[in-house]
Amino acid sequence: MRTGSCVAKLSGGDPSLLRRLNIAAVLRTLYDADEPTLTELVKWSEVSRATVEEIIADLEHQGLAEEVRLPPDAPRRVGRPAKRYRFRQDAGHVAGLDVGPHKVLCLVADLRGEIVASARADVGPHMSAAERLDVARDMVERATEGHDELRALGVGTTGVISAGKVVRSERLPDWQGLDLAAKLGAGRPYPVLAGNDTKLAALAEHWRGAARDVDDVVYLLVGRSISLGLLIGGKLHLGHNGGAGEIGVLRDLGWYTALDRMPAFGEDDPDAASDGEAAKRVFDAVRCGDPRAEAVVTAFVADLATGVAATVLTVDPQLVVIGGGLSQAGALLAEPLHAELNRLCLFPVQVEASVLGDESVALGAVRLALDRVQAELFDVAEAAGGQAPDRA
Repeated sequence: MRTGSCVAKLSGGDPSLLRRLNIAAVLRTLYDADEPTLTELVKWSEVSRATVEEIIADLEHQGLAEEVRLPPDAPRRVGRPAKRYRFRQDAGHVAGLDVGPHKVLCLVADLRGEIVASARADVGPHMSAAERLDVARDMVERATEGHDELRALGVGTTGVISAGKVVRSERLPDWQGLDLAAKLGAGRPYPVLAGNDTKLAALAEHWRGAARDVDDVVYLLVGRSISLGLLIGGKLHLGHNGGAGEIGVLRDLGWYTALDRMPAFGEDDPDAASDGEAAKRVFDAVRCGDPRAEAVVTAFVADLATGVAATVLTVDPQLVVIGGGLSQAGALLAEPLHAELNRLCLFPVQVEASVLGDESVALGAVRLALDRVQAELFDVAEAAGGQAPDRA
């Protein structure tokens, strides 16, 4: 096993920096490996045995590592068994918060990203910013109860987000201009990181969803509204002002009115059904072969495809992912969009429906927080200008 560490030597440098680099190398190796022996840690981290032993002792003292004890009934081998160690993923937690017009959802994960708790509340689109923030704080408190040492909180919400602030927003009252990081981080011992909900949902797809192992992705969130996020080279593309992918503001694309087709189908009173119920009714009718429903979906896909095709032609992605509430339609939406994009674009592009459901934004916020914590634990090499520790 190799952890991707460099082999360049750091000579004549700061001893304290060398120490931090060695700690990062051992900790990264421990995090990536499955209960390695001391010998394996030395080999894979490329740090001397004496230094590894010293670092492991320090990590145990900090609660980040522990020796793996053999169970009492384990078979005993002749000779002294090799010591094994594991990274303590329960040594801290991160949380991801989705603060939207209709729900607030908080997910809590351990330091390996495994979800261990959640809390959810339904809210309304006309709730004041102060009330919505109070609900958000309450969900964080509920979800983290009994899970010690929150190390970072990620937050996803509607609007253009830059440096933790909502710089543009039209969907929530008093939301524009709000410093989410400051409001939710006041008095807290951990950092708060905020991002656009669609962009964080795209990050979740790359981490746990349809876009795993895919680096260039167009993510389309289709639920109560339509928005778009971009992954380029495996990284979220935010743009200079944080507004990359906000092509829905071009009203000539028809995205603002596309969803109106769903409630208008098969109901004397279009306002009688919620957006989700209306869309479910349409796709249920498509499954039954209703030509009127098929016409609605065809027109809806045509509304979507122009903006998506323009984005596909611009970034040339490997994959388009459909997320949000309408992702539940699966192939009934993905296949006609795939066909329309193939007609409009230069090259075929794969289209898949998300399976993350309505947790995608909160999961992306968890990933955002986890990236921050991992950077603090492992990315000491950046402080050395890309140089690696002396492995002697």
